Formats: sequence, C-alpha cells, structure tokens
Amino acid sequence: MKKLRKLLILDDDPHYSGMLALKIRQHFPELMISSCERGDVSGGYDVYILDNDFAGEKCGAALAEEVRARQPGALVIVLSGTLELDLVKRLVNCHAAGVFDKSEAEDLERMLNLIEHYLMNSVPAAQDKSDASLKGTLSSISSLLAEWNERLQLERR
Repeated sequence: MKKLRKLLILDDDPHYSGMLALKIRQHFPELMISSCERGDVSGGYDVYILDNDFAGEKCGAALAEEVRARQPGALVIVLSGTLELDLVKRLVNCHAAGVFDKSEAEDLERMLNLIEHYLMNSVPAAQDKSDASLKGTLSSISSLLAEWNERLQLERR
C-alpha cells in the first residue's frame, strides 16, 4: 500500500496560501495539502513550504531549522521576496532545498519542478533510509547553491 504524501504551506497570508494550494493540487492531485497561518511545523509532512516573513518578522530560516530537526527527510522550501546572505547561509546549513520569490511565476514553476523531483525520487517518511536522506541532503545543497548563484549573476547584470 502506498503511503499518502503530505504537504504543508505555512504562510500568514491566507489568500496567497489558498492560491498556492490550488496550483499545487493541479500539479499533484495525489498530495494531501494543508495550510496554516501560524508558525507550527509539527505534523509529519513530506514537503514544507514556509513563508520567510510573518507580519514583518523574518523567521523562514528558524522555521526551516525546526522542520529539519523534526523531519530530517522532508523537502523544505522557503518563500521570500528578498535575497539575504544570512538567510541563505542558515538554509544551506539546515539543508533547505530552495528559496523562491512569491511574486515570480518562473520561481513558482521551478518550485513545482523541485517538488515533483522530490516526490519521484524520495523515500516516504515512514520508510526513510539514512542513505536516501544523505543523497537528498547533498542534492538539496547543490540545488540551493546553483539557484542562488544564478540569481546573484542576474542581479549583477
């Protein structure tokens, strides 16, 4: 029997999280999608999409670190409208898969591709194996660094 995969959107803007949930559901109808406006990362989800800014408080990295401590094999994505070096460093250290701009359609498409890759290539949380977790971690770090290098090159132009 196949384990139901779960995704959590954590964002203080219910309109945005609702729109995002609809877009994700169109691409991944097999996912159970939940959204929450509070900073609660419990619940054993496979994929976490975390907003970086909650009412002016930049807490994306702290939330990502909390997810990583509770769910080591989960895919962690942070939504942010700014490129801050401190955020990038902390996300690399906790093995977040990427940071995407909420307002960019291209970033949304890249995020959906990342989720698809994760769902196709990862072991569900209940069957997590340490070698799969290490492989996912290395892949996440590589993807994150490549993405930020690409963004920095675009900013320099």
